[in-house]
Amino acid sequence: MTLFPFPLQAMQEVVAEWGGTIFFDGAHQLGLVAGGQFQDPLREGAAVLTGSAGKTFSGPQSGIIVWDDPELTESLTHAIFPVLAATHQVNRVAALAASAAEMLAYGKEYMAQIVRNAQALGAALNRRGIPVLGAHKGYTTTHQVIADVRQFGGGLQVAQHLARANIITNKNLIPADRPEDWNRPGGLRMGTIEITRLGMGESEMETIADFIARSLVEPEAVIDDVIAFRQPYQTLYYCFENGLPPQV
Repeated sequence: MTLFPFPLQAMQEVVAEWGGTIFFDGAHQLGLVAGGQFQDPLREGAAVLTGSAGKTFSGPQSGIIVWDDPELTESLTHAIFPVLAATHQVNRVAALAASAAEMLAYGKEYMAQIVRNAQALGAALNRRGIPVLGAHKGYTTTHQVIADVRQFGGGLQVAQHLARANIITNKNLIPADRPEDWNRPGGLRMGTIEITRLGMGESEMETIADFIARSLVEPEAVIDDVIAFRQPYQTLYYCFENGLPPQV
């Protein structure tokens, strides 16, 4: 769960006192970093940045690790191969290259729309009486929206209700939860990657928020509406085949 940038420079000053360095897990944010929509960890104090080639990077499932200190090269590459990995899975190299090229071509627009959609969805849910974390800071600066759904039965129950309505979300721990709540947390995590790539914008976030709010009362009642809403969106954008969506 990452909604806002970390104070990396201040953190680096702390760990530097004992010779420590920062390893930044950017699994979810890697595409946002590449698209200029999130903080740049390597320029703000992190020594190593890792991320997923999936998620916001929108490529094949695999890992990416980057650094800019040549003194780390030998130890990092040796730790990866042969210590941790025996193969680099050549079957997904071409897909990774294609997604990287598309990120260079469309990443700035794609990532910016992902964030705008997430902020719009957060605001729309909040207006409909569903509390959203980070409201005082604009809800999010990433692709993630986190709702506090304890009053609606908790994250697990709400996620299951939404799944029956063909809306895929994920239960998620929130600060108010206790350690024993890990399997039945109070939060709901939503992401805007796929719906953005289908060409949706801020206006569609209002419709999706309506579906979510209605499904909390009667999930089966919105199933047909969700299917009908989704049906026209059959084209993937921010790629070489289809370029940018019409409204961008």
